[in-house]
Amino acid sequence: MRLLLGIGVLVVLIVVGVNAMVSSEKKETEARLQSTLSSYRSALQTGTTREKVEAYLHQQNMTFARTCCEPGVFSDRADLGEEPRNIFCQPWKVSLELQFKNSEPPVNVAKGSDLLTGIDLHREGVCF
Repeated sequence: MRLLLGIGVLVVLIVVGVNAMVSSEKKETEARLQSTLSSYRSALQTGTTREKVEAYLHQQNMTFARTCCEPGVFSDRADLGEEPRNIFCQPWKVSLELQFKNSEPPVNVAKGSDLLTGIDLHREGVCF
C-alpha cells in the first residue's frame, strides 16, 4: 500500500513539475510573440499597400506566404515559430498574419495595391 502511495505522490510531483516548466516557457514565448506583433504593428500602418508591406518583410528577411479565402480579403502569413507543447497538445505553429483588402477590381486576385487592414497572430495546432 505504501508503495502505491509513494508512486502516486511521485507521479503527481512529476506532473506538477513538468506543468510548471511548460507554463514558464509558454509565458516567455507569449511575451516574445506579443513583442514581435507590436513591433510589426508599429512599423506597418493600416492602409499601407501590400507592395510596401512585402518589401518590408523582405528587408527583415521574413519569409511569408499569401493565403486567402474570403472574397476580397487576402493575407500574408509569416512563420514566427511554435508555442511549447503541453500535456494534451502538440506544439502549435504561430504565424504573423497581415490582412489586406482589395482596393480595386477584380476582387478575387491579390495585388500589390491591396491595403493593409490589420496584423494579428495566427495559431494552428492539434490537441488530444
